[in-house]
Parts: sequence; structure tokens; C-alpha cells
Amino acid sequence: MKKKRPPRCDVALLVDVETGEFGRGGRFVPERDSVEHHVLRVLRRRYRAVDVVPFQSPVAETTRRLRALAPRLVFNLTEWIDGDRRQDATIARMLDKLQLSYTGTGPSGLRLARDKAQASRTVGRLGVPVPSRYSVNGRALPWPVIVKPRYGDASELIGKDAVVGSARELKSRVRAVRRRTRQPAVCEAFVPGRDLYVGLLGNEPRVLKPVELVVGRTHAQAPSIATYRLKNDARYRARWRVHYRRARLDPATARRLAVASRRIFHALELRDYARLDFRLTPDNRIVFIEANPNPDLDPHAMNRSGCFSGVRYERLIDTIVSSALRRGGRSGSAGGREGGRSGKLGRAGERKRGRAKKRK
Repeated sequence: MKKKRPPRCDVALLVDVETGEFGRGGRFVPERDSVEHHVLRVLRRRYRAVDVVPFQSPVAETTRRLRALAPRLVFNLTEWIDGDRRQDATIARMLDKLQLSYTGTGPSGLRLARDKAQASRTVGRLGVPVPSRYSVNGRALPWPVIVKPRYGDASELIGKDAVVGSARELKSRVRAVRRRTRQPAVCEAFVPGRDLYVGLLGNEPRVLKPVELVVGRTHAQAPSIATYRLKNDARYRARWRVHYRRARLDPATARRLAVASRRIFHALELRDYARLDFRLTPDNRIVFIEANPNPDLDPHAMNRSGCFSGVRYERLIDTIVSSALRRGGRSGSAGGREGGRSGKLGRAGERKRGRAKKRK
């Protein structure tokens, strides 16, 4: 009697190896209550054969595992190689070389969005306002100025001292950024105003309702920018009564923001889902700050910042998968990119040879 072949992998969830541990039998188990854990639960409710693949360096074991699984789609949740977030494009390039379909932005879009200077130039050419940028030894600056790593991510090295008000402070801050990150610093004019965040879904894309960051306490020491501490320290947010709410915009401004967001999404070669950060100035100018091609998909982060507000979590994950499938022009097949391997995804509970599907 012939041995039954295991079903072909529908979705491989590609994760950073630091986000879990190997269990019995060598299976990788994401840390409980992590974003990887939540996404995996949704995928396993939706599809019959879902495997978790940890990205390891060197990459030979990862590529061997992916080749063996031959997944119809890779849900890419990786963010770094050995802690270096600038290497996310390298992982996407590896998936392209393996000719695997995958979710999320491709290598060129990841590089473009991560390079704050290049992203700003690209968006500026669309006619969307961006902060003025300068070299340290360039022309006179209008103080204050904000200094940040050119390729930074997740508000890396962004604290109160990132905003400087003199040439001496500027040079000191630039030296600190270069020493601690080993990358160039970006110096840009500080833009006063309201922090707005826009979530985008799909490849059209759908522009979601903008969300605003609000600092509830008025004080000289209150945060004036979204620092690393503000994003990651719940007690600090409570102290300053920081919260997020649906942005209150007049219809004309809301329309301008939606149009600009959609144009930026395409210009920066973003795919499937993204978040764009803006400032709305007191004179009602919309100023692009930066793009995040792989914003946090943890449901708790959604509740905190709400950039995907109004979208149920299961629907969010489904939309990202569907968007990746449609990108290759094959509705219902794994065509996450041009030339990716195709084949119908097996829905969880789906019966063979045209029998009725169970409804969730």
C-alpha cells in the first residue's frame, strides 16, 4: 500500500528566529501572544497546511526548508537578519530568487522606504510637501531641526534629544547617531503640527481612515514627537495621557490626505499593506514624514495606534493574503508576484473534488 503524501504547504509563515523556539520534533513554535502567534492562528483557521519557517543565518537551512515545502504562498513577517533591520530587503530578494510568492513589499520598495532621504525626494517629486533636509555643513538651518538615522526603523534612536536648536547641538547629535548606528544621519526641519497615521490595504490600495496621536497633558516637558519611548513604554504614555483617535479632519483635507497617500504608496513601490506618517501643520498643510512598509500586525498594536482601525483582525490578514494572490493576476491561486509558483490554496475544512465547503 502506497504511503500517503502529506498535503502541499498552502502557506509558509516566515518569521525571525528570535520570535520563538524549537520544540519537540524540531518544530518551531512562536512565542505565545506574539504577532507571529496571532497571525499563525488566523492562517491555520483559514488554510489546511500552514508551516512556520524561522529565518536563520546563514540562510542555507532556511532556503532548504522553503524548497522542501514549496509553499503556494509565503507570509513574510521577517524584519531583520541578526538584528539588522536594514537587511529586510535581502530576505525579500531571497524569496524572489527562490521564485516564491510572498506577502508584503518587495526588495526595491523596502530599500526605498527605509532610506529616509531617498523616500523624501521621491515623495517630493509628486508635489507632496516634505520637510526640508540639509547636510550638516550646508546652508543655515531654521531651528529647531530633528536628527535621525537615515535607515532607522521603529523610531530607532528617536528621543527628545533628537530635536536640536543650535549648530553645536546639531553636530553633537549627528556624531552620536553615527557612532551608535554606524550609518549617516538625516537632518530635517522640524515640522510643528498634528501627527497623522494612515493605514493602507491591498494594492489599489484601500486608504483607511486616518488616526491622530494625541498627547493629553500640556506641559513644557511633554513629548513633541513620537519617540521610541512613547511607542514602547506604556507607563510613559499613561503619564502624558497619550492616546490615538480617529483624526478629525474637514472633508477637503481628508480627501487630499487620501489622494496623497495612494500616490505615495505606488511611488514607493509598497505592496499589500503599509502605514504612512504625516504631520498636519497649523496652516493645514499635509507634510509627509516617512513610510512603514511592514507596520506591526499585532492586534494589540492595532488597538493602540489604530492605523488599521475599522478592520477586523481576521479580515486584515485575509486581505493581505488575497492582495498577494491577486498581484500575480490569479484570483484564488498563489501568485504573490509575477512568475511565482501557482496553485489553489487549500482552505481549512475544504473537501476534495468539489464537495461542499464548510462555512466558518
